[in-house]
Amino acid sequence: MNIIGFDFSINKPAACIWNQTKRLGIDDDYVFFGWPYNLSQRIEDIYRDDAKIAVINDRHLELDTLGSKPNPYYHVKEKEIDVSAKMRNEVENAQKLSQMITATLRPWLQKDTLIGFEGLSFGSKGDVVLQLGGYKYVIMMALSEFVPYENMFTYSPITVKKTAECSKRGMNKNDVIESFINNSHHNKLKTALKNNKELYMKKGNKNFIDHLDDLVDSYWVLETLRDKEL
Repeated sequence: MNIIGFDFSINKPAACIWNQTKRLGIDDDYVFFGWPYNLSQRIEDIYRDDAKIAVINDRHLELDTLGSKPNPYYHVKEKEIDVSAKMRNEVENAQKLSQMITATLRPWLQKDTLIGFEGLSFGSKGDVVLQLGGYKYVIMMALSEFVPYENMFTYSPITVKKTAECSKRGMNKNDVIESFINNSHHNKLKTALKNNKELYMKKGNKNFIDHLDDLVDSYWVLETLRDKEL
C-alpha cells in the first residue's frame, strides 16, 4: 500500500509518499515531490542536490529539460485578457498540472493507494478560492483514473495542524516546520534540516526558504490520513 499526502495549491503543490513497498528501489519510507511554478534555481538546487531530498518538477520552462521540445506542462500566465480567454487558460493550466502530477506519481498510484488533501480554510471566499477549488476537482478527477474516489480524503487545515501539534492560536508556518524537524518520523528531509538548518533559511535566518512549508505540510496531511483512516 502507498499513502500520499498532498499540500495542493496552484503555484506550489507538493506531495509526500509513504512508500511501504519501496517502489523504484528508493531506499526511504518517505519520498517528497514538488511542482512549483517559478521557483528560483538556487532553491531548486538545494532540494535536488542536498541528499536528493525532494523531486522538484519545473513548470516555468517553455522547453523541456533538454531544451529541444515544447514543455507540455508549461504553465502560462496571461495578463489583460478577457474573461472567456482567462477561463480557457485556467482550465488548460489545471489540466497540464494534473497531467504532470499524475505522470510523476504514476508508479505509486494503485487501486489500494490512499490519498489525502488539505481542505480550504474555514470562511475562505472569493475568486481565488473558486479557482483553487476548480484546480482541485481537476486533479482529483485525473487521479481517479488510477485510484478510486473512495480512497481520497480531505481534512480541514485545523485537523492537519493538530496532527503537527501546532493548532494553538498564534502558531505559524515556522512552528509547523519546527515540529516536523523535532517530531516527524525518520526521513531525508528531516535529516537534511537537522544537519544544515541554515541552508534552508532565508537571509536573516527568520523564515524558511520557499516551498519548504508546502513539502512539510504534505507530510502532515499524510500523517493525518494515516491517523484517521488506518
